Amino acid sequence: MAYASSPSSSTDDGNDINTCKLQFYKEISSHTNHSSNNPLFSAERYEQMIELIVNAKLKHPGTSNTQEITCLEAYVVIDFGGKLKLTKKNDQFSDGIIKYFVQLDELFGIMKEAHITIGHRGIVNTLKEVKKRFVNITEKQVTLFISGCEECKRKRSMPKSATKLVIKPVISNDFNARGQVDLVDKQLCPDGLYKFIVTYQDHLTKFCILRPLKTKTACEVVYQLLEIFTIFGAPVILQSDNDREFVAKIIQELVVMWSSVKIVHGRARNPQSQGSVDRCNQDIKQLIGTWIRENQSKKRSHGLRFAQFQKNSCHHRVLQHSPYSVLFGHEPKVGLASISLPASIYDNLITEEELEHELQLPKTDQNTHDQDQNVEQTHENETNDADQQMNDEPVNDDLIETSTVLSKRALRANKNRQDACEGQKRQADNFLQNTAKNQKLDDLNDGDNVLVPVPYVDRGSADARNVFDVIMNVKLEKYQLGTTNGTLFGYYSYNQLFKASESVTLRVEGIPNGGPKSLREIARLQNNFDDRPCRSSNFDDRPCRSSNFDDRPCRSSNFDDRPCRSSNFDDC
Repeated sequence: MAYASSPSSSTDDGNDINTCKLQFYKEISSHTNHSSNNPLFSAERYEQMIELIVNAKLKHPGTSNTQEITCLEAYVVIDFGGKLKLTKKNDQFSDGIIKYFVQLDELFGIMKEAHITIGHRGIVNTLKEVKKRFVNITEKQVTLFISGCEECKRKRSMPKSATKLVIKPVISNDFNARGQVDLVDKQLCPDGLYKFIVTYQDHLTKFCILRPLKTKTACEVVYQLLEIFTIFGAPVILQSDNDREFVAKIIQELVVMWSSVKIVHGRARNPQSQGSVDRCNQDIKQLIGTWIRENQSKKRSHGLRFAQFQKNSCHHRVLQHSPYSVLFGHEPKVGLASISLPASIYDNLITEEELEHELQLPKTDQNTHDQDQNVEQTHENETNDADQQMNDEPVNDDLIETSTVLSKRALRANKNRQDACEGQKRQADNFLQNTAKNQKLDDLNDGDNVLVPVPYVDRGSADARNVFDVIMNVKLEKYQLGTTNGTLFGYYSYNQLFKASESVTLRVEGIPNGGPKSLREIARLQNNFDDRPCRSSNFDDRPCRSSNFDDRPCRSSNFDDRPCRSSNFDDC
């Protein structure tokens, strides 16, 4: 069926609505509807059809032609509020609702009204809504309309394949070059006062340390990290998959307690940990759950150290060694159980003498030097050269043996760390190969509309998931983006964004001038938020509290005990 030309947009609509409307009708005109059961009428064709049916009813039976008979069998004309509407025969009063055919120039407004009514709930819900009143609106038309809806674009989830892309894997070359800290939330099943678990993992060796926490304040997290750093040393870079403010607050508190330490934090919410922290957290949860079931205990905090030991003792696929052996140069020992002796032998051993007797070891407490000779020294011997005295001193075989053991252990540790570095490089190569092989990249060019996901820590529970952007410039396979609230700071890689749709509703010419803004600032402006602090309904200076109206401290990303000032009460 032929289409009429696309109707012109109303002068009352805004520029954005006009652009979307014109783009919609342009796409509709390029798709011909071949379905005879569900035609899309132009305004002229709609009036002709009504006139044809009205005139056919006035004719005497048997005088109607084939076209008129076909229309009378398929359609009915009714007076709907003073206007003649075309409805489907035997269906116009189904469910007590009159359903009629829609004209082409009414299509956009009808779908827009239905889509807004249900709160931008997607294709299926929008189609069900318009099907309640209209007959000839198809899923393809609804899909085309929603593809141009900016609000729906902002709500879209990022494709799962895009979240797994790794552009620049991070490789560490030494122990304590980079550390990763994360929190495991166990508030749903607390262990007494302990509601969180802090996990610290060295990036190279994958050696992890677990500690229970009562709260997730920076002060308590730093107290646990300080114990770790004073034993193993502090890393050069501290990163987290949470957010940059979390790490920055930790480093700030750490410097207060330990003024001589200097640590920098990793990239903001983009440490490129390749999922190692998430996998570590999942392993820890499984190990703790197993320990609780095996020991019939509900004290999860008691099982953390056992789960930590099991995690560090297990062979790592990438490192080709256990994290413990990569760090210390040998596998962990559990006393006599690590010696190849039957359990029936060492189960009954209590003292060192029993051990020596059972293993037939020589006694080690004999004095091999005559201390009396060291006492009887003449005045002439005291004036001898110091080098000659050192040459005359007896050599301790135990020291030589100890030095040899330590040297071998250091060599093994270095070899294991080299293997770990090579394993990380192999894993990085695999990530890049899989990215190049499996990714389905859109052909992005200047002027295309894209979406940038907003990290969950930078948005409220009701805020849009994405920021709607247009590509302003492409440089070294990175994209400069602009929004209706200004340009975004820096350049973005292709794994940080995804294409909005084929229809272009935001153009480079519509980007306002001004300095670049951060993604958080753009997201705040997009959701119509300002910088004013949240106040209670009394309009006084008292800080806003949560719905409990008690004095619990804020648990938001500030990680301190300041009262909540944000409008997002979910974190309080």
